[in-house]
Amino acid sequence: MRTAVRPGGRSDAVRPGASRARRIGAPSWRDPRLLVGLALVLGSVVAGARVVTAAQATTGVYALGSAVGAGQPVSAAGLRVVQVHLDEATAGAYLGAGEDLGAGAVALRGLPAGELLPRSAIGRVGDLTARPVSVPLEGAPPAGVAVGALVDVWVVRESPAAGSTSGTAPEAPQQLAEAAEVSAVATGGTGLSARSGADVQVLVPRGALPRVLQALTDGADIVLVPVPGAGRGAA
Repeated sequence: MRTAVRPGGRSDAVRPGASRARRIGAPSWRDPRLLVGLALVLGSVVAGARVVTAAQATTGVYALGSAVGAGQPVSAAGLRVVQVHLDEATAGAYLGAGEDLGAGAVALRGLPAGELLPRSAIGRVGDLTARPVSVPLEGAPPAGVAVGALVDVWVVRESPAAGSTSGTAPEAPQQLAEAAEVSAVATGGTGLSARSGADVQVLVPRGALPRVLQALTDGADIVLVPVPGAGRGAA
């Protein structure tokens, strides 16, 4: 054991292997670990601020003020501007507020009231792949037959009854068109209809036009059967 002599004659014993006390100094601003920590904190704050700002950002786009059938004109007067949250990819699919629709713009499909206006649903009359045909009905349209709904068009014809020279019997129903869109409905002698029944304007594909027009010319009974779950208009 070694003995350390202090001033004034006092001595302290120093044990072999005893560690000397170290002073803990205050961290320096030049400490790399401190700088890295500050950089991480600032980065997370900036990233969080960007996320919050993006979540609060809205885009002004057009929405339909009322339902529009395929082939019907679409103008700014029938639209309203709504603010919605859309990412960049989705926002490009809709017409933004203030964009010009151009002259002669029509709906290429049925658009219900309140729907955002997709660019793909607006075009010109020449872009339509079907033609509107007015189908007269004796009574009110069946439930579900409304603007934007899809219907199958059937015909029931009368043929001479077997063994009779004057009587007739209905033939088997025949489908003329499948999933044709309803573009307009008029009832009670208003609009398209001048009778007590109803007139339903249906967009008939070009390939089915001859069959539908022939049935109307023959005075056969036309039946519209709604396609379940396919209606976009109000019932």
